[in-house]
Amino acid sequence: MLKRIAGVTLILLVLFAGRSMAGELHSKWIEKGSSSFGAQLGWGATDDIPGGRDRTDLSFLFFFPNYQKNLTGLVGQSFYQGVLNWHVEAGVASVLNRNGEYLLGFSPLMLQYKFLDPKRSWAPNLLFGVGISYTDWKDVADRELGTELEFLVNTGAGLEFFRDTMSYSLNYRFFHISNAGIEFPNIGLNSHVFSLGINF
Repeated sequence: MLKRIAGVTLILLVLFAGRSMAGELHSKWIEKGSSSFGAQLGWGATDDIPGGRDRTDLSFLFFFPNYQKNLTGLVGQSFYQGVLNWHVEAGVASVLNRNGEYLLGFSPLMLQYKFLDPKRSWAPNLLFGVGISYTDWKDVADRELGTELEFLVNTGAGLEFFRDTMSYSLNYRFFHISNAGIEFPNIGLNSHVFSLGINF
């Protein structure tokens, strides 16, 4: 399954890169204070991390619209030149092949750094942040989750391709869900999420 996802991701990467090589970046992506709206749509699956705990296996659809605001404008030099964005997202993740168990998430404390070069129409990025969720996943992951209210930790990376005032991205994130010891059990769930993104 991971090989199939990697293959599709590589094909999409080549297609987007081929369509995104001409011209310099639009000022929308560089100017301090500029903002954009977008969404990520993808697929996720839990993993037994750290090993030895035999966690519940879940796969899920992931849809999270987002808002980004450029906090810094273009900073740095050389390979680390880029912009720091405040990233806010809210959305839903729904379990596949069960009873449609859902997770409603809101992550207002997220940062994304885009390694932008004004002469290049693509950029790697890094994402990190935290949020909260309301979920009934504990009905199918009762060893890991003890409450409906859970905290979210997101960390990931992606590759974004710019087209004037629109961009597309291929993304990976490590998605952690737990309740920070409010109630036990609190082993938590760790997931890998692969998604396609779009921003306007």
